[in-house]
Amino acid sequence: TYNGLRTISQAVNTAVRNLDKLSIAAINGFAIQTGFSLALACDFRIASRSAKMGSATLRFGLLPDEGGQWLLVQHLGVAKAMDFMMRKRIVDGETACELGLVHDVVDAEDLMDETLKLARELAEGPQVAMRMLKRSILLAADLTWDQSLDEIAAKTAVTDHLPDAREGAQAFIEKRQPRFNGWLEGRADPPMVGPAPWEADPQ
Repeated sequence: TYNGLRTISQAVNTAVRNLDKLSIAAINGFAIQTGFSLALACDFRIASRSAKMGSATLRFGLLPDEGGQWLLVQHLGVAKAMDFMMRKRIVDGETACELGLVHDVVDAEDLMDETLKLARELAEGPQVAMRMLKRSILLAADLTWDQSLDEIAAKTAVTDHLPDAREGAQAFIEKRQPRFNGWLEGRADPPMVGPAPWEADPQ
């Protein structure tokens, strides 16, 4: 049992949490235990109003062995996670949203449209900076204040010098929406004369 959990079921949620890219769970129907843990491992969650979510393993005398207990503590805190799991709660989409387990709740027929809308919004952002920020957010709970400042400063030393930073500043100056990720897609970025606004003029 131990080896199976560590190498199979737990490995799935670990892989999702360790994804470099942002992940979105679209929850419709039942997401109980394994499905619930997988959804909690994602970065964003959108649920239909009729969805049912919960960790009901104690109904069978079992434990939330895919890491659900850790994920619930991250989202709810110790006291609420204790109540949720010990009382074997199963909640609908509206209640899950009120608890902070999902980011948004929509009608079932709108679920995929809203999920794709969020995916497009995220895809248009500066991908390298967003991936670095994701890692900083996940690390923040385990770092001290000083450690978190050092960690984000190290990442900023990279992102400040990427083409997306110049594009963001130039778009602000020109009062337009930025067009990020051109350098990743092989698309030429608009020419920019002189240093970026935060860089000292070499003259």
